[in-house]
Amino acid sequence: MWAELTGVDVVATGRAGSTDLAGTGRRSVSFYADPVAWLVVEAVEAALASAEVPVATAVAETGMLCASTYATRHTMRSVVAGAARGRVSPLRFAGANPGSLAGLPCILFGLRGPSLLLTMPPETARPVMATIADAWLRHAGCQYVIVSEHQARADETHSVTCLVVRRHRS
Repeated sequence: MWAELTGVDVVATGRAGSTDLAGTGRRSVSFYADPVAWLVVEAVEAALASAEVPVATAVAETGMLCASTYATRHTMRSVVAGAARGRVSPLRFAGANPGSLAGLPCILFGLRGPSLLLTMPPETARPVMATIADAWLRHAGCQYVIVSEHQARADETHSVTCLVVRRHRS
């Protein structure tokens, strides 16, 4: 898909996956994010580490796009279970925001470009994400756009693929 988008180069890729979503992520007393958001962070981290271009120095001009139909369902379920018991954790409630899949990498890596989560199947989202990435690269001041796709299989295997794209340079 990305190779077919005229004028865009893929400059880095990264992947992350888990068969134990409940055990995924980094925990602290005062900060919680959904395990899928942490998988996105791992994939972005892998992509940034593999980049042969200085993406890390262009954080103010880097956008973040994600696609997932699952998003923060894991945390949403725990919020619902807590509500049924009469108590909802404010940290989990905040972590249930589907936008955290795009937001957590922005927070941790200092990305200041536009960010967006498309709650739809990644294969359906690709043409939309390609159009958005192209627009951000042309008109929104982005040098790079990080694109991540989260897949959740019926066997509870979760995987995130991440690409870093930029305008084609001769």
